[in-house]
Amino acid sequence: MEHYELVFVTHLPAFYKINLYNELAKKKKILVLFISDASAIRNKDFTSANINFKYKIINAGSFEKRNVVTSCLKLANVLFSLSIDKLVVGGWDLPEFWLSIFLHRRAGNAVVVESTIYESKIGLLKKKIKQIFLSRISIAYCSGTPHHELIKALDFKGDVHLTKGVGIINITDSDCEKMCTKPRSIKTPTNFLYVGRLAQEKGLFFAIEYFKEHPELNLTIVGDGPLREQLAKISPHNVTLVGSVKNKDLADIYQSHDVFLLPSHSEPWGLVVEEAIYFGLPIICSSYVGCNIELVENPCTGIIYSDSSISSLSNAIDEMTKKYSFFLNNVANFSVGEKDLAQVNIYLS
Repeated sequence: MEHYELVFVTHLPAFYKINLYNELAKKKKILVLFISDASAIRNKDFTSANINFKYKIINAGSFEKRNVVTSCLKLANVLFSLSIDKLVVGGWDLPEFWLSIFLHRRAGNAVVVESTIYESKIGLLKKKIKQIFLSRISIAYCSGTPHHELIKALDFKGDVHLTKGVGIINITDSDCEKMCTKPRSIKTPTNFLYVGRLAQEKGLFFAIEYFKEHPELNLTIVGDGPLREQLAKISPHNVTLVGSVKNKDLADIYQSHDVFLLPSHSEPWGLVVEEAIYFGLPIICSSYVGCNIELVENPCTGIIYSDSSISSLSNAIDEMTKKYSFFLNNVANFSVGEKDLAQVNIYLS
């Protein structure tokens, strides 16, 4: 049997997860078991990255089209061949995760909690099912406060660690980092930016309705998705749809805008908030964004408005305009690198 200190069982090789695993592999012997290597709803740039750790792909091809029974059998075969100190599963939403924790001793089982109390359904039946899963878990790695609240609502009795992240963003070179952390020239913010999928849960119809009534402000929407044509039809002149942009090309877009807007009705974390802060943008986000406490409220890098409330969003933008220099300075003083180092150390402890 080959021995590993940490074995992760997770969905796909997303760049931010790979960056995290690369850092962990510098200090511990790790193995990552990816359920699949591709997804039908993500572009290729999402899964391309340099992998500097040992890994196995359980199913080649589309994650959504995998045969779950075959996948579980393949995974079990791999797990039986390993000696594992700590097994970390990437949630409770896959049969493969359930299989993993029942094949390994409870004391060595951990779960990454990236769901929040905001969007999770914890009625009697679903609560009981999740509690059965958690009965096999000794450690929960919660991304943030709303994720911890979910675990508490499920009466989890094990150890809880707040990671304040779901992975590590693509950090650019040091010269760019110095430029990103330097406070911008103080001015009235008029150029707002959204980056992400064009999907119903992202709240873009709501955001566009607001900007229709405020032609003095501009909104740039970067990304692609099922709602692109519908959004294009209703967008006024001050709302621009850019389409998909490669990760390496995002820096210029972030730095040419004043405020990052994330109007999601459901957002378990919000990695784009980390990117926006890294590139020097204050944040306005809805109350249903999972990172709103750790990355926005506590460090005062922006403003949280009540989801789906036009008046609350309007008040947030007014406050951002009045206190723009305050939020700019707080963003400049927030170190994404230090936050990520702390995240790595939590998994290593």
